[in-house]
Amino acid sequence: MTETLLARCELFARNLEMMKESFKWEASQLYPLCANIYTTNGITLDPKRIKTSKEIIKENTSFFSNFRSTMTTIPLATLLSIEQNPMETFKELNNVYNLLKEVFSSSSYLTLAAYLIVKHSSQDEYESITNQTRIIFDIIKKEHFFLTSSEDCLIAVQFTLDKKPNNEIIKKSEQLFELLKPEFSNGNTVQAMSNTLALSDKENDALIDKTNRIITSLRGHGYRLTSGVDMAVFAALAIADVSVEQTVNDILEVNAYLLTVKGFGNLLTESKIMDPKLLPKRRLLHSANIVLNEYAKEARFNSLEYADNISSAELMATLYSIISVSPSNV
Repeated sequence: MTETLLARCELFARNLEMMKESFKWEASQLYPLCANIYTTNGITLDPKRIKTSKEIIKENTSFFSNFRSTMTTIPLATLLSIEQNPMETFKELNNVYNLLKEVFSSSSYLTLAAYLIVKHSSQDEYESITNQTRIIFDIIKKEHFFLTSSEDCLIAVQFTLDKKPNNEIIKKSEQLFELLKPEFSNGNTVQAMSNTLALSDKENDALIDKTNRIITSLRGHGYRLTSGVDMAVFAALAIADVSVEQTVNDILEVNAYLLTVKGFGNLLTESKIMDPKLLPKRRLLHSANIVLNEYAKEARFNSLEYADNISSAELMATLYSIISVSPSNV
């Protein structure tokens, strides 16, 4: 394992332990995601700032507000906590949330959608991006009526922020969807991976081939990877100019490290961080996300041609990780 990847793993382990110690009564399946938000930013988790951000959300919303949702409050508070001024950021995203409510049915996912818009656009773009998000959501729903639900507002936001022409990115996603279908029986899994791959400018056949080879290789090491929207991470990894062999090796090395981390290791001794039956797959997926974060950072640092593509795919994979642990997907 490279020194930088090892350092990332060590920081993640420290952040995860602090998350578990400080938020004992929260949704434990979200601990790794929140720990990784800090790890991705290269900083040590600050429980006090997260708790302060939770209070900001609580004090500025009603009891039944979507901002109080079990599955989105902690991720949102974690994201706010790394902002220079969490209160001002929250006021902005609350305004955008109200814009989204005008064009979407009420959903806790709209709170995260609002954060994405605030974080990745300027104030004068908020309204146009909101309206464009609804247009893209409707196109996606028209293509896949039974697969599209409230959480896909996040995917529509990401497509909008990518700023490719609507028809171009959705057409590419549809082409990739058809190419992936023979390999995966679960439609939601196929849609998640095709949406992620559509963010790349690379040729469809090459993207599909690399995605399938990464997954096939990991299956060869004994992992049951058949379905789940969080498998979008393997599609994101396929965008990097890193060989399948190196990618798989890095994932397995990180996975071996996580076996030593409390919450990811022996099934008989671990905490409630996740369902024991799901532990091997979840651990591997978290390992893949850590590797993806490292590849995306390297691409940005070295100004590689695909840096923007893999950064967008990295964010898409994170969104699908959050979606995957919601009650309807566990």
